[in-house]
Amino acid sequence: MKYLLDTHVLIYLGCGDDDQIGKKALEIYKDPDVQIFVSQMSFWEMAIKINIGKLHIPIGLQNVVFQSQQVGIETIPVQNSHILCYQSLDVMENHKDPFDRYLIATAISEDLKILSSDKKFDLYQAVERVWED
Repeated sequence: MKYLLDTHVLIYLGCGDDDQIGKKALEIYKDPDVQIFVSQMSFWEMAIKINIGKLHIPIGLQNVVFQSQQVGIETIPVQNSHILCYQSLDVMENHKDPFDRYLIATAISEDLKILSSDKKFDLYQAVERVWED
């Protein structure tokens, strides 16, 4: 199986806050037979939020990037197929976050499930979100 990390999950993992991650999501993440991916867009989202003061990562973004590579999380670069899928997504009234929508488009394009606590991902039937508290 292949899974895409939501940005908040990547931050929790990078900062060692595993207790913030849902039981099922953490179990999947720790399974050596599972492929875990992160979108390059998640790193961009973190950089933007750090720069505008909405996010503080104690270990720094550079260390999150480095640690994700060290533990074998594969980075998916921004691709035109993801952008075209993003453009075709319905804009749900209560889900306009462009970063989340890009992750949804990536998951659809790459046939990935998403590890996330964000229930708004459930609005998109083409994506399966995994969490479980």
